[in-house]
Amino acid sequence: RERDLSGMGQSVDISMLDCQISILENAVARYFSTGKEPGPLGTRHPSATPFQAFPTADGWMVVALSWGVDNQWELFCAELGLPELVGDPRFDTSFKRTENHAELEPLLFEATRRQPTSHWVTTLEQYNIPIGPLNTIGQAVQQEQIAAREMITTVHHPVAGDVTMAASPLRLSRTPGRVYGYAPLFGQDTCAVLDEWLGITAEQTAALAESGVVLTEGGPDIGAYLSA
Repeated sequence: RERDLSGMGQSVDISMLDCQISILENAVARYFSTGKEPGPLGTRHPSATPFQAFPTADGWMVVALSWGVDNQWELFCAELGLPELVGDPRFDTSFKRTENHAELEPLLFEATRRQPTSHWVTTLEQYNIPIGPLNTIGQAVQQEQIAAREMITTVHHPVAGDVTMAASPLRLSRTPGRVYGYAPLFGQDTCAVLDEWLGITAEQTAALAESGVVLTEGGPDIGAYLSA
């Protein structure tokens, strides 16, 4: 919008510390609204329950019941074989379930451990209850959707050989993001960078490398260079 309104460019200032505070949005808001220090939550949501990871007979799943949608809680309890929890005054609202999560979790965990993840996903999805398997890295990278989105790529490194890694998630229509190659070796791009940005010739760069000012490809071992 600023470009459209003023036609002017501007600098972008983003610090790692600012980003860390920003992603703490819920915790920061709760601190200022309650005056209490938020503690570790594990996988739980701070204000909705159940909204976390659950153990199953063969792994883990994540269930995310919507805050204030009580029929999801009723259906969830029914499928877990725990209909008595619906009328329990400790758990009859999302707020109470959150306050009494330490009492509620063991009851739910005992029930979810009785069936494999696939059973719970199939059963609870029919009620539009948000649920999904908690995948290992190996399971995640082998999913069909990951392959369809080409999110795994392999590049050849002159020292390490073929290296498989995550691809870029940025998908622009005209210039889609992609991994162009391997991380350069120490000093590999020194000549090109100094030439492009400072106009330093190859001969000048060689002289700088000879005197130990810069490191170029084929120069001394990086360990020896850094310890000098």
